[in-house]
Amino acid sequence: MTGFVVAGIGIGTLIIPPAATWLIESLSWSTAYIVIGAIALVLIILAAQFLRLDPRQMGLLPDGEKKEAAGLNLHARGFSLREAMASWQLWVLFAILFCFGYCLHTIIAHIANYATDIEISATVAAGILAVIGGLSILGRIATGSITDRVGSKSPLIVNLILMSGALFWLVVTGELWMLYLFAVIFGFAYGGLAAMESPIVAELFGLSSHGVVMGVASFGFTAGGAVGPLVAGRVFDMLGSYQIAFLICAVVGISGIILAWLLRPPVGKGDR
Repeated sequence: MTGFVVAGIGIGTLIIPPAATWLIESLSWSTAYIVIGAIALVLIILAAQFLRLDPRQMGLLPDGEKKEAAGLNLHARGFSLREAMASWQLWVLFAILFCFGYCLHTIIAHIANYATDIEISATVAAGILAVIGGLSILGRIATGSITDRVGSKSPLIVNLILMSGALFWLVVTGELWMLYLFAVIFGFAYGGLAAMESPIVAELFGLSSHGVVMGVASFGFTAGGAVGPLVAGRVFDMLGSYQIAFLICAVVGISGIILAWLLRPPVGKGDR
């Protein structure tokens, strides 16, 4: 379910970069921002009108059910925020998500610039971002399904390996077909990792404080996303090349693999 929900991000990444490029070329970048912002505002408000609580939270039964089902335990046991923050597992997960955010947002911010630097047109460069978004849809749904069957750790490690391998490939990439191959592998891995954030928090710490614990863990992703593009931009300004910046990304990805391999479920569960 998480995979299907976050597939919407992939659809946006598939559609918006080419559309934004066309708008910028046809109008201007400032007008393009206004148009895209207005569309997003309308669509988000409209979509929000269709959101509903779980039927059981509204005193109803899901369609087709004749009696109360045991599928959703609204009072599921798990760690409180304080208990989770006292465990080393939360901070390892924080660091893993930092690595993920660092790599993802560095690529999102700089891949189009890198493509134009090697004499690929802006329209084609936007298409590379679209490929990343398109493959992320497949990665989100496939990884979400696999995680339901085998747990979070193995898919987490596999997707981090794919992401890191794609980044090492990017270091030596100099042709368009190589960029598209990178986009396919990186997009699938990025989508899979994005779909795992909520399930892995639930698997490690339970559901009773899932929202706030996930908020703490996801701050690692946000921090990585803030740092990565700045570091890559600074390295490019100093060296005039993205190779070292992408190599740093790959090493950060390898760090995420090591941390994911070390990750173990906390001992015991809280009572809340």
